[in-house]
Amino acid sequence: MDYAADIEQIAAEARRRSAQLSEDIEQINRRSAQAAEDVAQRAIDRLRELREADAEPEIPEAPVQQDVPAEFVTPAEPFRWQPAPATAVEPAPVVDPTLTPEQQQQAEIRTAIARARAAREARSVATPSDGDYDAETEYYRRSAWLE
Repeated sequence: MDYAADIEQIAAEARRRSAQLSEDIEQINRRSAQAAEDVAQRAIDRLRELREADAEPEIPEAPVQQDVPAEFVTPAEPFRWQPAPATAVEPAPVVDPTLTPEQQQQAEIRTAIARARAAREARSVATPSDGDYDAETEYYRRSAWLE
């Protein structure tokens, strides 16, 4: 038996298989890159279509009845929600004349911390609009929805 020839044959087979696998991996990478480019191009095209559709909404003209006074006819415009202006004014803090300036500062810090905590808690709990507080409302307070 010629062990050197057997080892050489096994090494040649390993190199051939390694080259075949490398070629397969390169081909898969090329196909994946092409597929990714195709998906990206389709997404760009779709976004462009959506942007064009949103840019110029077609508003059909509503027929105006002649027997209705013009002051009661409103133009057919889509409803656009606008947030209410922030009119909440915080009340001025009541200063206790018996407190030292350091105690007043500590009280202000405590109230600021309490306001911050209340704001965080207000944003972390979802409550139903009907105002009922029963076991069913716990379903709406799931923190997974809010994160």
